[in-house]
Amino acid sequence: MTSRRYQHAATAGAVLLAAAAIGAAIHHHYVPACGFALSVLILIEAALREHRRHRRAQLECEWARRRALGENPAPLNPCCLLARSSHGQAHDHNCTGEHSLEQFLAQIEAEHRGGS
Repeated sequence: MTSRRYQHAATAGAVLLAAAAIGAAIHHHYVPACGFALSVLILIEAALREHRRHRRAQLECEWARRRALGENPAPLNPCCLLARSSHGQAHDHNCTGEHSLEQFLAQIEAEHRGGS
């Protein structure tokens, strides 16, 4: 998976930049040390974001596997990433809830026809 590769690359970069920041600070080069430290924070955030993305993909795969086996697993929380960013107004085609893209589009069309 590429997300794991990105996560590991960002983590390795953060470690190397942390060492560079410490080395620069030891040699009294404070401006480069601050730049390296800021870069460390950015790469740590990137690694954490990729970890969250990988974990969500694992949860969705497990949910789909259980669904394929005939179980009725509870929806994930949030049911899909589009619901999180749209505050529950829109849902992705990978939604684990009872929402579907077709239902959402039908709702939008009904509202549009009703408003005209």
